[in-house]
Amino acid sequence: MANTLYDLLEVSQSASAESIAAAYQRLRAEPTEKAAAGDEDATNRLIALREAHATLSDPARRQRYDDGLAARELQNEAPPPGRLWLKLAVIAVVVGFFGITYSRYQTAQQVARHEAERVAAAAKQAEAEARMAELEARRVREERFEAERQERQHQRQEAMERASRERDIAYGQQISRNLERAEAETQRAKWREEQQKEQAERQRIAEAERQLNREKAYLRQIEMEKRRSGY
Repeated sequence: MANTLYDLLEVSQSASAESIAAAYQRLRAEPTEKAAAGDEDATNRLIALREAHATLSDPARRQRYDDGLAARELQNEAPPPGRLWLKLAVIAVVVGFFGITYSRYQTAQQVARHEAERVAAAAKQAEAEARMAELEARRVREERFEAERQERQHQRQEAMERASRERDIAYGQQISRNLERAEAETQRAKWREEQQKEQAERQRIAEAERQLNREKAYLRQIEMEKRRSGY
C-alpha cells in the first residue's frame, strides 16, 4: 500500500519533474481503460494518480507536501522535553494540509466520476452510432442485393421472352418450309397425275387408232371379197 504520493507514482522523493510526469503517464493507462468500463476501484486509483501528479508536478504544492511529510516524520518521533507545543503546532499544520488535500481529493473524485460517466456515455453513444452505422450499411447491402436480384430477374425475363420470340420465329419458318414442301409435293402430285392422264389419253387414242385401222382393214378385206365374188 502506498504511504506517500511518491510511493503512489512509484518514484523517489528526489525524482525530477520529468520522471514524475513519465511515471504518471505510465501508470494511468490501465486504470483509465478500466474506469471507462465502470470499474470504481480503477476510478479511485485514477483520481489518486491525478492528484499525486497535480501535487508533485507543481513546485509550490510539492514543497508544501514535502514539508508536510517532514512534519509527519517529526510527529512520529518522540518530542524533546519542553517542546510539546511545537509538536502540537506541527500536527495542526499537517491536519490542516491534509484536510485541504482531502477536500481537493473529494473534488477531484467527483470530477473523475463525472469524467468516467462522460467517457461511459460517450462510449455508449459511439456504440449506438456504430450500431446505427451497421444497420444503415446492412440496409444499403439489402437494397443493393434486392436491386441486383430484380435486375437478374429482369434479365432472365428478357432472355425468356427473346428465346420465346426466337422459337416462334423458328416455328413460323418451319411451318413456312413445311407448307412450301407440301405445296411442292402437291404440285408434283398434280403434275404426275396430269402426266398419267396424258399418257392414258395417248394410249386410248393409240388404241382407238389401232382399232380403227383394224376395222378399216377388215372393211377393205370385205370389199375385196365382194369384188372377187362379183366376177
